[in-house]
Amino acid sequence: MAEPRILARACRTCRHRKTKCDIQKPQCGSCMAYNRHCVYALEPPKKRPSAVLVNALAEEKATLERCLVQLKLASPEEREERLEALVVTDGKVDLSSCVFANTATTNTTAATTFTPQTNTQQSPIPNSDHSLSAQAVQEGESVDPRDAATHSDDDDSFQPSNYLSVDERGQVEVYGPTSALHGLSPDSPVHNRSSQPSDHPLRHQLIVNALMQRQKEYNLLRLQTIGGEPAELALHLLELHWNRQHHTFLLTYRPAIMRDLVTGGPNCSPFLLNAIFACVSKFSDRLEVRDNPTEPETTGARFFARCEALLLSESLLTTSSIPTMIGLLLLGSTFNAQGKASRGWLYTGYALRMVYDLGLHLDFKAVGGNAEDVEIRRRVFWGAFICDKLQSLYLGRPVTFQECDARVSRDFMDTMEENELWMPYVDPKTPSQNVSATPPLPTPVYSVSTFQQLCLLSKIMAKIINRFYVIGATFDNTHEYLQAADDSLAAWYAALPPHLLFEPWAKDSPSSPSHTRVTTAAPNVMLLLTTYNSLVILLHRPFVFGHLRQSSIPAASWKRCTTAARNITTIASTYQASYTLRQAPYLLSYAVYVACTIHTRNTVASEGQRVEENLSALLASLRCLDELTVPNSGVLSPASNIRKLMAANGISNILDNTWDVQTPNSQQLEALCQIFPPMPTNTTESMTEQVCNEYLPYGYDDFNGLMTLYMPNFNGFLLDTENNGKHRGNEVTN
Repeated sequence: MAEPRILARACRTCRHRKTKCDIQKPQCGSCMAYNRHCVYALEPPKKRPSAVLVNALAEEKATLERCLVQLKLASPEEREERLEALVVTDGKVDLSSCVFANTATTNTTAATTFTPQTNTQQSPIPNSDHSLSAQAVQEGESVDPRDAATHSDDDDSFQPSNYLSVDERGQVEVYGPTSALHGLSPDSPVHNRSSQPSDHPLRHQLIVNALMQRQKEYNLLRLQTIGGEPAELALHLLELHWNRQHHTFLLTYRPAIMRDLVTGGPNCSPFLLNAIFACVSKFSDRLEVRDNPTEPETTGARFFARCEALLLSESLLTTSSIPTMIGLLLLGSTFNAQGKASRGWLYTGYALRMVYDLGLHLDFKAVGGNAEDVEIRRRVFWGAFICDKLQSLYLGRPVTFQECDARVSRDFMDTMEENELWMPYVDPKTPSQNVSATPPLPTPVYSVSTFQQLCLLSKIMAKIINRFYVIGATFDNTHEYLQAADDSLAAWYAALPPHLLFEPWAKDSPSSPSHTRVTTAAPNVMLLLTTYNSLVILLHRPFVFGHLRQSSIPAASWKRCTTAARNITTIASTYQASYTLRQAPYLLSYAVYVACTIHTRNTVASEGQRVEENLSALLASLRCLDELTVPNSGVLSPASNIRKLMAANGISNILDNTWDVQTPNSQQLEALCQIFPPMPTNTTESMTEQVCNEYLPYGYDDFNGLMTLYMPNFNGFLLDTENNGKHRGNEVTN
């Protein structure tokens, strides 16, 4: 069969002379001007390297790089041995000998990789190699065969362009191979773009641009009104947003939004601006944000009304856009915090559909455009992914994004905010309000690295929801996955960068003793850690007194729940003392509520002095919940449920004698007691048996002094959990 040929773009004469050809037919302009014979030849197409070849070269490069790193880190004697072991044939290194050298020195390399270098300045932002290695550790648990095909987001065979299509206008649309609208792939030779430049210049450009845009924000002071509001009030609300809401999910890319707010660009629509105003109003004490100054419930009402009007008048739900998507996510989260679950669920659902419609889940540069667009798309996707998982936890409903959708890079290029010093926002009109007794010192916000870790944690969150809280989950089809899920959480915590290891209960050193103890943390770091501890509880609680409980209680699971609940209470109390909870998000409220469920159960089950200790932890958590109801009115219901549960179990509440806790009716009491079913008669025997046959490790939670951990006393048997750091195992003492 003859080799296929294609028609060359330039004629032979122009190609030979290396001059520009206007490819006019039958005779180009140059040949016509000089009266030359013009011929367009059919030639074999240039062959593109196959995926197999590209993958082989990438593997070869990675192997050689590992070999070089090991040579650099080895001692002179080891370096000489490894060089002697390498086989060179015809000037080429035999990769099998490199692999042998790598294998022989795995332990040495691993030990060296995680040993802090005192003579080397390290960036607080993990580089891509470190991020990948940490991810490999955190995701190294056993995989269900049903999920094996879609488990890893680093699968080299995955081609996002297979799910994209280029229409006749050259625009890239998100239509997969099954769609009747699927056309040419962006990777086809017709639409293939030139090789992308290195990311390093793009990183520098984004950081420099972010700094320049921050300096230009003073231009907003010249405006009389912003978004229909007096400029001073609008800037007050924007400062609140950038100080609090922004650092939690990084949904809003500040350089683009603040620039387009002045220039009228596409990244800051009126809907998004009013959504920001509506959602952040709850953190403001100004009466101007209320429609009726005497009614706190009218806070931000006009902004919410504007958002609804814009959705209808501009038909924003019929066309997907990133500003609309961000606004819907912000509003959905706020509705959940207000206790308006249905509205929050629907608004967030619209936003998640737009993620698919815009192809944010594919992370393909042909869709993303320039570096700023790619950065925005990555941040918005992961912010939406996290919001999806958190809403699923709040409402007990299925997730929308599955783990196989999370193939978007977490390599955020703009790291300008990472080392910014953070201080709580103080309203210049009321500088004495909402400030703790001792003003906190400025602390690095670690915005990017915290968000990256929350992205990883959200993937584990999805696994826990899909495995242990899905409809049809039973003890028989879930208990075998408990160890793997707990190992995933343990690996995530162990791989945390040292600057995020905030453990206020530790006296001397955090879980990584080789690093300097972190004594202060910004709110977003505390939220990351309380979210992690709430996941520990949500993983183990069903096996202790939930829908996956058997007649015998796993002692290790109870221990992990108690440890995590104490961690949450300690971090929340530190948050309260350092910054007050007046501007804390609903995410913290949920974690504190989850901790209260454990403290309540421990108070009911304990005896003697431990009753007061458990009650003290419960009341401390309840104080936090009470303060969190101010910005998050939806917390009133969970706080009331905890109080009713306390009243039903005869637990005294000394926080507020005026608190109206009515005796719950039979239906309420039955629903509440489903959370804490009666203790079976064989509890003592079952716990004694399980101490010798535990299937969960006691990981890395370390308590000292006031935060000493214990288990309740059951009929004379005490489960001692006062082991240190990363020790495993429990003992029963009389």
